Amino acid sequence: MEKSKNKTGYQAPALEKGLDILEYLSGEREGRTLSEIAHALGRNQSELYRMMACLEDRDYIAKDEGGGFRITLRLFELGHRQHTATMLRKAAHVPMEALAEEIGQSCHLSFQHGASLIVMMERMPARRVCLSVGEGATLPMSRTASGKVLLSRMAEEAADQLLEDDPEFSRLAKAAQKQIRADIEQGRANGFLFGKSELTEGVADIAIPVGVDGSGTAAVLAVSYLDSVKDAAQKQRNYLKATLICAGEINRNLGVFG
Repeated sequence: MEKSKNKTGYQAPALEKGLDILEYLSGEREGRTLSEIAHALGRNQSELYRMMACLEDRDYIAKDEGGGFRITLRLFELGHRQHTATMLRKAAHVPMEALAEEIGQSCHLSFQHGASLIVMMERMPARRVCLSVGEGATLPMSRTASGKVLLSRMAEEAADQLLEDDPEFSRLAKAAQKQIRADIEQGRANGFLFGKSELTEGVADIAIPVGVDGSGTAAVLAVSYLDSVKDAAQKQRNYLKATLICAGEINRNLGVFG
């Protein structure tokens, strides 16, 4: 098997072994045994054993019915995730900037990662003091309005399983767990959520889904703001209306209608 040239001058032998395995299997139509892979790469089986086990644990390779190893769609998934993240950012960029300027509050876009949320994008108004969540922030699904909205868009069995597997949820008292489930049901009924933040006192959240459920474009648009502001009830109505309009624009940019 021909190896690519070393462009940087640096070497990472363990990583190179893993990449060699993946590159070899990507060109094979049928599963290959450890012995066949080692022979093709010019290495000993003992050199590759741990790396093969690691790649199998991380779902990059899998055994077929005959006991041979084949490459999975994991790499395709990662590439597709990056593509859809780029699509989301492009679709949301202008509408979110307009929303932030209109309401004078920051807004952010989040997606699911396991039992957590990751903030992939945030937009701030130009000349006002406001709350900032921060791009790259990781938040618990079960304790945030955005997370509950995503859970409300899942099949009930899938949402229940995610909650059961979530240590953040498991540590809560039964009454708190019951309230979270009620919030999820409210999100399922209304199509969005708004209310006081569980994580930060004095803060309110508005969360509205965008994209297509069950796809790489499923995300949540949210606004977090101080709920002690003057005319808070009226501002909440204004913020909700503007955020719903923004979510609709993002969906249209994604080609999602209705």
